[in-house]
Amino acid sequence: MTPRLVALIVACLALSAAPDVPAAGRKARLDWLNRELDSALARVDGGQDTLRAGPAGPADAGTGPAEPVRTTCESGGSPDAGAADGSTTPGAASPAAAAGATDAGVRGLPALRKNPLARKVDEARVQRVFASLELRARAAQLVLAYPQLDKSGPVEVGGVLYVGNALANIPKAKERIQSAVARARVPPFVAVDMEGGPFNRMKRYPGLKDLPVARDLAALDDKEVRAWGKKVGEAMRAVGLNLNLAPVLDVAASGHMSNNQRSFSGEPQVVVQKARAFAEGLLAAGVVPIGKHFPGYGDLAGDSDHELATADWDKAKVLAQVAPFDGAKDVLGGVMMSNVVYSSVDAKPAILSAPLVALAHERGWLTVTDDVSIRVLADAIDGTSEDVLRAALMAGNDLLLTTAPPDWDKGIDYLGVLAAYAQENPKAREKVDAACRRVLRLKDRMGLLDGL
Repeated sequence: MTPRLVALIVACLALSAAPDVPAAGRKARLDWLNRELDSALARVDGGQDTLRAGPAGPADAGTGPAEPVRTTCESGGSPDAGAADGSTTPGAASPAAAAGATDAGVRGLPALRKNPLARKVDEARVQRVFASLELRARAAQLVLAYPQLDKSGPVEVGGVLYVGNALANIPKAKERIQSAVARARVPPFVAVDMEGGPFNRMKRYPGLKDLPVARDLAALDDKEVRAWGKKVGEAMRAVGLNLNLAPVLDVAASGHMSNNQRSFSGEPQVVVQKARAFAEGLLAAGVVPIGKHFPGYGDLAGDSDHELATADWDKAKVLAQVAPFDGAKDVLGGVMMSNVVYSSVDAKPAILSAPLVALAHERGWLTVTDDVSIRVLADAIDGTSEDVLRAALMAGNDLLLTTAPPDWDKGIDYLGVLAAYAQENPKAREKVDAACRRVLRLKDRMGLLDGL
């Protein structure tokens, strides 16, 4: 019996036993899994199922943080330190092949679409799934959080974020992703921020040890950058990740984003070219890119994770920083909002600014917050982390990112806070419903709603 066949059988059993998945949704998923099972059996009978098991690895190092994990999703996140093994060049065998994966992605789960952004949204299916969700479940679709500590209960959040040590053990992370997806009522985004250089969450994955930092990628021709993007995307898919919080589209000849080399260049055209090439590679592997940090970090010197950074630019300069994002518009599934205050637009940081979030929505993008749990944001509005969460919702954001597990007893109850706020505030309810629909539309383009 092949590993694929075993995984399909296990997924069927897990889904059929999941009490928190509505019967209709469970039946649809089971029907899909049964069709896949029949297909796998047919391939086995014909000697065509060549899928191999993934590599063995050390014990899981990612069992959940004692404190919130800092992430390079934010403008000044600290780079990961960690052992690395294996390296190849973009022209070598793909990392997915090195790990024994196929184009079907993680075993037992629907294959991700190649270039998901080219797929038309099935509005009827989106509405059907949306209508099946009660208020808490709709609010949950807006939360992108570190993996929950409970490894057997239902996964409610709309996205799971793999940062910190969550990918320290690749085979174990793959198992956890498979388990999380099987326990989710609506298949989640499974996200990471894979940029390159010190900002590389997958150093231990074969072939990704030497992924260059953005500034070094900019020295390569577009074909090589695209090959690196595809290599990253294939590795992500092989593990079960489907959303990359990259590339960086900040134009920085100096300042924080230049010093840490996360900006491709101080020349807007170079940023557009290289970011597009990297994003095109991701899409070719079926992974959706999220550009950052909208509307642009520019040459600011401050680290917005640790201080309230303010860009005293006129509106023309703000829009000039947006231009590279526009140049990559068709290869981005969304943008991550920055923590910077753009004083000519709003007195609040971009992730809490309704006009700036609307600017991103006008371009058809999903908006993802930077980490809502950082103290700087609460101080900026003279409030609490709960206040930041509510403000980010009311600004119109779609995915509210936190580097804390959603069930961490030292953190806030993200789902509960959002659901209660929407229950008591009709305008908040409207925001939840609108954002939930936008999240489901992107998931539909990615094939995640197929079978629901």
